Amino acid sequence: MKLSFPPITRSDETFLFALYASTRADEMSFVTWNDEQKTAFLQSQFEAQHLHYTSTFPLGSFQVICLETKKIGRLYVLESENLIKIIDLTILPEYRGQGIGGKIMTDILQKATMPVQIYLETFNQSISLFERLGFKIISEEGIYCLWQWNDFEAKSLTASL
Repeated sequence: MKLSFPPITRSDETFLFALYASTRADEMSFVTWNDEQKTAFLQSQFEAQHLHYTSTFPLGSFQVICLETKKIGRLYVLESENLIKIIDLTILPEYRGQGIGGKIMTDILQKATMPVQIYLETFNQSISLFERLGFKIISEEGIYCLWQWNDFEAKSLTASL
C-alpha cells in the first residue's frame, strides 16, 4: 500500500469538497431539499469547516491522502511541543474498511513521543479502530468525544529495555 501525503493546494478544492460531502451523505438523504439546495448547503458548511480548521490551527499540516496517484482522503494534523492533535482524518467511502486509516494512525503512533488526540462523533464508524489502538475517551462534548492515546510512554519504555 503506497500512501503519500502532499500538502493541500487550491487545485484540491473540488476533491476536498466531494470528500466532505461524502461524510454528510447519510444526513442529506433525510432532507427534502433538491440537489441544488443540498450542494449549496454542503458548500457553505465545507467552507466554514475549512476556515475554522485553518484559522484555529494555522500551524497545522493539511494534507491530501493519496493511494498510489489517486486522491482518497485528507489528513489534518497539528503537532505542538506536547501534543499531536489529529484535526481530521477522512477517507472516501469506497476506500474505508481496507486498513488505510489503521495504517495511517499506526504510523503516526509509532513515531509519537507525546499524547495523540482526536475528536470523534459518538456514532463514528472508526471508533473501534481507535479503541483497538489504545485511545481512551478523556472528555465528552455533546455528540463529540475527545479521545487520547498515551502509550508513547510504554512504547519508549519497551524500546529502552
